[in-house]
Amino acid sequence: MRLELTEKNLNKNIFKLSIPIIIENVLHLGVFMSDTIMVGRLGTAPIAAVGLAGTIFFIVSMVFSSFNIGATSIVARHTGAREYESAQIIAGQAILMSSVIGVTVTPFLFLFAQKILLLMGAEANVVALGKGFLQIVSGSLFFRLIVLTCNAILRGAGDTRTPMKITLVINCVNIPLNWLLIFGIGPFPELGVSGVAWSTVIAYGIGAVLLYTGLFSGRYAVRVSLRHVAQIRIDSMWRIIRISTPAAIDAALTHTGYLFFTKIVTLLGTVPLAAHQIAVRVEAMSFMPGFALAISTATLVGQSLGKKDPQLALLSMRRSCLFALIFMGSFGLLFLAIPEKIAMIFNPEERVLSLASICIMIAAIEQPALAIYMVYAGGLRGAGDTLSPMIITVVGTLIFLAPLAYFFGIVLGWGLSGVWFGAAIDWIGRAAAVYILYRRGRWKRIKV
Repeated sequence: MRLELTEKNLNKNIFKLSIPIIIENVLHLGVFMSDTIMVGRLGTAPIAAVGLAGTIFFIVSMVFSSFNIGATSIVARHTGAREYESAQIIAGQAILMSSVIGVTVTPFLFLFAQKILLLMGAEANVVALGKGFLQIVSGSLFFRLIVLTCNAILRGAGDTRTPMKITLVINCVNIPLNWLLIFGIGPFPELGVSGVAWSTVIAYGIGAVLLYTGLFSGRYAVRVSLRHVAQIRIDSMWRIIRISTPAAIDAALTHTGYLFFTKIVTLLGTVPLAAHQIAVRVEAMSFMPGFALAISTATLVGQSLGKKDPQLALLSMRRSCLFALIFMGSFGLLFLAIPEKIAMIFNPEERVLSLASICIMIAAIEQPALAIYMVYAGGLRGAGDTLSPMIITVVGTLIFLAPLAYFFGIVLGWGLSGVWFGAAIDWIGRAAAVYILYRRGRWKRIKV
């Protein structure tokens, strides 16, 4: 997909890039929602186990895929400058790096699954269910990293439709398999919680194969040959690592903070943990437009700077932020108006429903701040300025998120609602910080 990078086409380009990403996120959310709804029929402990183990797997995969941020930024720059061979080299080296990471990390996740869950402070029945889930789903880490890397490469080149289509295929495999394997429909075994994990492994395996074959055959926006992957290029790897290292630290700190955040919730008991997992999945709906606009902004900023047009890059961030505020603000109003009706989708017991509804209402407070942070942080990363978001994450994680969640939730005794209130304050602070750093303009002078 070639973008006509002009101010006149800006709105068109924003929506051309972001709408497929929104659809892709809806599909991802469909998997999470279907997992939770189906597992919810098994009881509160299975919801908590799948939610906690799934969160750990998600965090591990996102931390180790953070090198894709550098790949996206550099591919976007080369695409904007029409240096397509250079973009292909970066793509091949990014795939090589992800493959090595996947093969290396998977055994550790499998071996230490139980210890990780125990470290999180989960109750015995949650650990027993979650261990098997985490061990099985760790088998899909290699495939998930490949999917995330290939999608990041394609987005940098301006192709957001292919990742959407691949996610659709993953969903079409995952959701029916969940139903068949959780409940043992027809000839399939009744695996319960483990059925969710096996569905994930199979679905992401198919997605990885499709992306691999598409990139190597030249059907997508970037064509990767075997020599781009097999031949180690230290200079290209170093470019990816140099841009991505702050993003990797950012991701590690963000998700470490979220682990502490989840651990605080876990200390409150299985009912609050189940309510938290439901509220997180509901709030994920509001992330879809912000996340999509953040990714499209990264592509537009990277390609605009590659074209030597920083003014268009700046305008892309401002316009995308306006759209994000409109869309996410609408979700905030919805969360305030009908929180219980939304939470009822998951068929929780009464105590879980009550707690989840309160958290959904608190999530409404976060929406404007999340919109500002997601879009401007995405724009900075697209420019290659991964250091500024990292600084914000360091301060937010160490000074605000976990400490505030613990203070309001445990010290003041507000419970789960206090934990979520602390998170809302943290996001407001991060939004103010990222806007200040955007205004300083360091991102315009970054060399990738």
